[in-house]
Amino acid sequence: MKVVLTQPKARLADGTDIGRAAKTLKRHGFKGEAGDVILLPEVIGEGYSSSEYALAVAEMARAFGCHVVGGSHFDSSQTLPANQGIVVDPTGDIIAHYQKANPYGRERQFARAGERAGASFRIGTVECFVSVCADFFHAETYRSLEVAPDLILVPALSVSRKSSPDMARARWRHAMIARAFEQAAFVGVSDWAYPVRTGGDLPSSGIAGLAHPDPESSRQLLQTLGRSQVRVFDIDLNAARALRADQRERGFEIARARQEQI
Repeated sequence: MKVVLTQPKARLADGTDIGRAAKTLKRHGFKGEAGDVILLPEVIGEGYSSSEYALAVAEMARAFGCHVVGGSHFDSSQTLPANQGIVVDPTGDIIAHYQKANPYGRERQFARAGERAGASFRIGTVECFVSVCADFFHAETYRSLEVAPDLILVPALSVSRKSSPDMARARWRHAMIARAFEQAAFVGVSDWAYPVRTGGDLPSSGIAGLAHPDPESSRQLLQTLGRSQVRVFDIDLNAARALRADQRERGFEIARARQEQI
């Protein structure tokens, strides 16, 4: 399974960002398959109406023949919209809707909390879970999971009030590594590159990367995008499943899906 993480260098907020991300992937030479997934960053759909946003995500999925987790957008037709997104399959059909349950910073002035943090969906036999940015840090986000995920995907817009992105990057990276081990799942995050400004005074910190739940060496715990706008990861899901089985056998299963507790 290939997981495609993105980290755009520029943002226009005029309804063209998803198309521009698709052009970047084409220049990169990515050719998807039905079992692959592209993850877009938070608010990449800003500037679209809900129908335009859904159409753009669907067009991207059909163009690459794979699944797309569409970052997020705010429905401009609503007085107090939620920060929300969709997951689309290779045919362009929507297979999941998700919302952000914990609005952050200035977002609280114009957005409502979503009804539930994130959403679960399947790509073939792969259990996936998507949660938006700040929800990733909240423990309750994972307590309601009915099925243990193999892959956690996080559309993010990371910001920091520090003078550099270093602290935000360190916190995100430590959290990603810890969450991957806790959930026995790969954790992929897409973000905006530093120092892209996304509607507020603070720039994004550029924290996109993939955390491995049980790698062969510590250097493989987390692979970042660095200065790249896109990176394709070919992941071996057996690593996550083997870790979960080993944790269960040793009585050290930290995270347990709700259906497994019943």
